[in-house]
Amino acid sequence: MSVKPITSHGQFISIMMEEGKTVIVDFVSESCPHCKAIAPTFDELASKFSSDKIEFYVINAEKLDDVSFEVGGITSYPTFIAFKDGNKMEESTFGAARERLQKFVEKHCSP
Repeated sequence: MSVKPITSHGQFISIMMEEGKTVIVDFVSESCPHCKAIAPTFDELASKFSSDKIEFYVINAEKLDDVSFEVGGITSYPTFIAFKDGNKMEESTFGAARERLQKFVEKHCSP
């Protein structure tokens, strides 16, 4: 499985309503060079860890500012947020640091 785009507030709400799932979301900006640099790593991790209980998404935070506001306001890109059963578990901003993203994902994808 790969990273799937969230393109509407309704879609975001629907995904958050699913019980028993860990969802990792990458909030990006189209003009962000760090977002473009880390995207292949996020894709690789999604391919490795995606399952029926773990899903990976990307949101253009500038286009879906209502979603950005709902999760507490996104002020830095990329911002990665892990949700479990619709609840925000952790938020992290670390630019294009591959190792830090890998640790973040592994932490939320381990049983």
